[in-house]
Formats: sequence, C-alpha cells, structure tokens
Amino acid sequence: MTFVIGCDLGTTATKTGLFDEKGNCLVVARKNSHIIYGKDGSVIQDPTEMLGTVVETIREVMEKSGVKPAEVLGIALDGQMAGVMGVDEKGEAATPYDSWLDIRSSGYADVMKQKAEDLIIRRSGMAPSINHGPKILWWKNEQPDVYRTIRAFTMPSCWIEQKLSGLSGEETYIDPTYLHFSCFADLVNNRWDPEIIGLFEIEEHKFPRIVEPWDTIGGVQKEWADQMGLLAGTPLVAGCGDQAANCLGAGVSEPGIAFDVAGTASCFCLFVDSYRADVKYKTILFPRAVLRDRYYPMAYINGGGMDLEWAKNELFRDVVSSPEAFSRMAEEIEKNAPSPSGVVFVPHLRGRNCPTQSHLRGVFAGFSWDHTRAQLYRAILEGIAFEYAYYVQVIRELIPEVKFKEVRVIGGGAKSPLWNRIKASVLQVPYVELNRQEFAIWGAAMVAGFAAGLYDDLPKVSMRSVERTRIHQPDEKLASHYQKMIPYYLETMAKMNGVFESYPDLL
Repeated sequence: MTFVIGCDLGTTATKTGLFDEKGNCLVVARKNSHIIYGKDGSVIQDPTEMLGTVVETIREVMEKSGVKPAEVLGIALDGQMAGVMGVDEKGEAATPYDSWLDIRSSGYADVMKQKAEDLIIRRSGMAPSINHGPKILWWKNEQPDVYRTIRAFTMPSCWIEQKLSGLSGEETYIDPTYLHFSCFADLVNNRWDPEIIGLFEIEEHKFPRIVEPWDTIGGVQKEWADQMGLLAGTPLVAGCGDQAANCLGAGVSEPGIAFDVAGTASCFCLFVDSYRADVKYKTILFPRAVLRDRYYPMAYINGGGMDLEWAKNELFRDVVSSPEAFSRMAEEIEKNAPSPSGVVFVPHLRGRNCPTQSHLRGVFAGFSWDHTRAQLYRAILEGIAFEYAYYVQVIRELIPEVKFKEVRVIGGGAKSPLWNRIKASVLQVPYVELNRQEFAIWGAAMVAGFAAGLYDDLPKVSMRSVERTRIHQPDEKLASHYQKMIPYYLETMAKMNGVFESYPDLL
C-alpha cells in the first residue's frame, strides 16, 4: 500500500489526514490556531506557529497510523484564501499572516474600487474587498520599511511548503485557485495583469510565480523530515485554496453540480466550465477550480451559521446546553411551524459581503404577536435559502445555459433534514447529503496523489470518492409558496440597506 497526506490550514485549526490509495482516511490530527486580535482592527497569525502546527499534525498522523515513511508518496496543503503574507529574499516570513478577518485595509479596497473596480472584476474575478490587493497596498503605504523587505506576497499554505523544501524568496509561488482574491491577476490566462499592476504602481517582482496545484515544488528537507517522521525528499505538492479543496473532495467536479458549505459562513457555489465575471451585480466571485479551465462561481453570507447560533442562544435558552439543541429546535419547527408563516428574515447581521453592503443589518419583517419562536427560527432558515436564491438568479443570468443538477451540502447545517428540504424547495434543486466528513484534506491529498501518479483522472476520482447518502427533493407546494416570497425578501433587504446607508449612526 501507498499513502498520501492532505493538510488544511483553517482559520481556527490546522487539520491533517493520511489517506490510502482508495481515498480512505486512516487518521486525522488537529491543532488549534492562535489568532491575534488588535485594537486597530488587525487580525493576524504567526506563520512560524502555523508551520509548527503542520509539522506536529503530520508527525501525529504518521505515529498513529503506523505507516512506514517510505510508503508516503506526497503531501499537499490547502488553506485560507483571502489573507496574505510577505516573504523575504531568503524565503523567511517578512510579515505576519494578514488574515482575511483583518479590516485595516478596507480604505484601500475603496481606493481600488474607485480607480479600477470593473477592470479588476473582469480580469481577476471579483471586486476588491479586504483581500490581497488592498492588503498589499496597506503594507506599501502604511509599513514602507517592511514592504521594502518583501520579495513576494503569497499564502501561508504555499510559504509553509516553501519553508519545508528550503526554497528561496525568488522561488516563492502561488497556485491559480487563490488568484481571484489577488485583484492583480489575469485569471483566465493564468498570469499577473501588467495593466492593473501598473495602475497601482506595485513592483512586478512582489508577485510570486504561478504554478499548477499538482506541481511538485520540492522535497521535504531532512531537518523537517526527521521531525515529522518522513523520509527526506518526500514530495511537496503545491496544493490549493481551502474552498477549491472542499469542492474537489466533495465530488464537485462536473458542470452543473452546486455546493453548499453550511458552516459559520454560508457559502454557495456552482461548478462550471466557462468564465463570466460578474461586473453587473458585483455579487458572484469567480474562482478557478483545481481543474484547469474549470471554475466555481460563488457567494457567501458572512456568519450565516452564526445566525443559527444566535437563535439558539436567544430564542431557545431552555435547550441551549443540550448537545442535541439544533435537533430539538428542528423538532419544534416540525411540530409548531410546519409551513412558512410569511415572516421574512434578512440574514446579514453584520453587513452583506456579496455584494458589499457593509451597513446592512438583520431584519425580521412581517411578524406579529401571534408568531412563535419556532416560526421566527424557520424564517432564519428560509432567509439564508432566499439569499442563495438570489445568487442562483445572478449565476443563471451570467451563464444562461447553466443547468443545476443537484446541490451537495456539507458542514454542520448539512445534518438538518428540515433545512435541506427548505433549501431544496426554495432553489427547486435536489439537496444531497454525502458520506464523508473530511473534504478539504481529502481534496488536498487527492492533488498529492495525482502529482505522484497514484490517480490519473482527477474528476473521475473526485466523483467516485463520495457517495450520496440522502437526497432531499423539492416540495412542489412549498416551492410555489417560496417563489412568491423571494421578491418580498429582496425588496425588504434593499429598503433596509438604504435605511442603514442613510443613517449609519443608527448602528
């Protein structure tokens, strides 16, 4: 037997898994992350500490599995996508990891929007936000001494492999699944865009070389191999962004399959084989998938899953301490709110991300003294589904020939049959539960296996590696009702956004 390792550098933890040739996960190890919050809006992580979590978790899976070091064919990492870090000439970390949660660069996002928003969307696939471009401008203008020491900007997952393989700053790399967040890329042509770089006067050498996810970028140096229980020279494969790894690991590798990550951030995307940037609505991000010339247009609700946590803590305090709290809340809806009540909930409690409407807040519209907590909670579940319906409308306008075959759902929310039925009825597309628990680390490991020649057809391996365990079909009666509610939801959201934009002091 031979094995591959996938490692996911998440926001809250690093997770590593060891997989056999058939994609079975033998061992998973997890190490919590240390996130540093500053009073100035900064949110950073120490890249060296992140490197340590990778070393520790790989050592743990090797020790627990009993796999011989010679049987490991390769390692690939995936990681957080919207933050960025700097690397110096020697290949050392020149900055902390400037997290995707760090808001210090928001003013530079406005600068980039005013100067070249439509151009950036067309070329890179999304509008400037607190992502790579504005963060690079922040370092250039706010920390010029540090900026001068930076040879190139990259991602923590890329730098860690760079460090493990002993690459210099000149050899700093990034893979295409991160490029939509850069604001400086020509995504379709897989290169840095000289026009955008020139507009913002960034030195071209600050941008790393672009490699494919399955490219082997080096081998593990002996000093690191000894710490991880591996052979020196074990191949390190470039890897990809965490969402791209999730898609691959969940079998989202065929046009028409949609994907719902029902987690802390409620994320919805569709796998497609054409690029159509959303210049009109500025809502849909257009990342490249792991597979070349494939994309997964996506949008997300920042904190969608936290809306459910709020409901649990504030509306269902009598069950909040129960490990089955969400199941009991769903049971109450099935009993006391089996159909929509007409209440509409806007789920953007801390602003809307897609499109950027930072002043928007959450709203319950149309409720009265007659409504119960079960009906309000049902409205929360429906509100997130209505937001997804808007994303679907925009995607269908961008790609009119698109056909939605099914939605594959993962994350904590995937465990709710009630919510899956609601979403299926709102979107009028079957919702599918899957048999795996670990998707990102399997996606990364699959890329490592492809690089090693273990797998010769990534789409086929991706599709065959997961099984549908339950399919939720749309309810025709519910679907008809929801189609009437979606315009009400969009109108309510638009009006409330206008109120908060006009009177920001209300916040």
